[in-house]
Amino acid sequence: MANSFTCNIVSAEAAIFSGEIEQLVASGIMGDIGILPGHAPLLTELQPGPVRVIHDGGREENFYVSGGFLEVQPDVVTVLADAASRAGDLDEASAEEA
Repeated sequence: MANSFTCNIVSAEAAIFSGEIEQLVASGIMGDIGILPGHAPLLTELQPGPVRVIHDGGREENFYVSGGFLEVQPDVVTVLADAASRAGDLDEASAEEA
């Protein structure tokens, strides 16, 4: 899988996601940031918002983070969130409250 990398999304409470993906898109403090295989090492702060994970074959999975950090290493990307959840686990009232 030369066109993929390991992604870990963790919050202070639990590990939310871990697996091989093709692309990650998150809301950085200066705008959206996209991560593809081979991205240069990076550490940046995240704004509250969605994190899109694109799996092999183009299947997309969405998560919501309330802020935190994104760390990019050669073969691993880690999202360290204050709080995180799968988008499907949120209801509209909870999202507006957050």
